[in-house]
Amino acid sequence: MTSAEPALECRVVSCGYPGRLVLEGISFALRPGSVTALLGPNGSGKSTLLKTLSKSLPALAGEVLVQGEPISGMSFRELANRVAFVPQEEEAVYSFTAEQIVVMGRLPRSGGFFDTDEDHVAAEQAMAAADCLYLRDRPVTELSGGEKQRVLIARALAQGARILLMDEPTSHLDVGHQVSIAGLLRRLSAEGYAVLVAVHDLNLAGAMADDGILLLDRGIGLHAPILDVLSSELADRVYSVRFRRLEPTEGEVFMIPRA
Repeated sequence: MTSAEPALECRVVSCGYPGRLVLEGISFALRPGSVTALLGPNGSGKSTLLKTLSKSLPALAGEVLVQGEPISGMSFRELANRVAFVPQEEEAVYSFTAEQIVVMGRLPRSGGFFDTDEDHVAAEQAMAAADCLYLRDRPVTELSGGEKQRVLIARALAQGARILLMDEPTSHLDVGHQVSIAGLLRRLSAEGYAVLVAVHDLNLAGAMADDGILLLDRGIGLHAPILDVLSSELADRVYSVRFRRLEPTEGEVFMIPRA
């Protein structure tokens, strides 16, 4: 059940890079207890928006608020205690173990130079939730793309923030782990987390999300309950594909691209 107060709010936000506007006039709110799927084809601005919300990129215009406070006035440490970001990928340069990478998620909550017992308990619980505990002693440089992705998800969970921004967290995962992560996001939303997840697989979005944001022409084409987004003909236009839609039971929509 969602809360009335937004966990994160965009107010007429424009984002992009020097000399290149990617999105403009973006307004929406994320509420605790909900998963929102961020949808759109490659190049539509999903990653750019997530980076702006996490303050990795400064907003070009407008305002992003977290729990009612503008992130422009927050330190990165303060924001990291409220918002965790899972990047689409992250290059492994040093041979840290998977557990060491996950424990790094505790840095915003650290009061000193050394890891605490609490840090290690949080890391172990996060790795169990992301199904990567068995990788704890493996160097991250030796992990597959899917294994690295689960470690990054565990790091975000260990961070302890109640708002999760996730950039295609299932893109490198096999089907079994995709379903597992979808189930994890559903459980987190039931615990009151607010989740915004960029995803390419529309059927997976239908399984994991409550709402959907469909990006179109540098803005939001549609923000609605996920089944309404998937059922809309606007999705065909956005992806330049004619979809066949199956509804095997009430509350389910499966989308099959037509050749």
